[in-house]
Amino acid sequence: MSSPIKRRRDGRYVIRLDANARVVLANLAAQLPEALDARDPMVRRLFPPAYTADDQAAAERDYRELVDTALTNHHLRSLETLVSTAETDSLSEEEFLAWLDAVGSLRLVLGTRLDVHEDMEAPDPQDPRAAEYGLFVFLGELQYLMVELLAEDLPDEGRPEGAL
Repeated sequence: MSSPIKRRRDGRYVIRLDANARVVLANLAAQLPEALDARDPMVRRLFPPAYTADDQAAAERDYRELVDTALTNHHLRSLETLVSTAETDSLSEEEFLAWLDAVGSLRLVLGTRLDVHEDMEAPDPQDPRAAEYGLFVFLGELQYLMVELLAEDLPDEGRPEGAL
């Protein structure tokens, strides 16, 4: 089966998704900025700590002062790009990378909300979390395909054997 994500000869990227998937992506991306602004606990994985030891609290506060605004702005720009380009036929490299960041952010937030962990099994289809879990899986597959396409440009030297 062919990947729904391709790079054209002119350097632009095409992501073939049906209209419903695009609407869902745009809606999710449009909702996340409010959670970022409110520092909802669900976005905590988008702001990983640099210092976790009890005796490093001052260093963590200093780090937060330095990076939080930049991180927030980066996430907001990526989400805005996904919303504004959700229905376009092709993406520039900058837009494609913004999509990758936004998809990763959405997946992290959903994973936090669902408390996803390595040993977790998919919820039963009757479980109220099943639809969100399905969306989490979709975002992971989309993210994987995007990274796989970018990895095609990596040099063979030093690259691990086998597909990513």
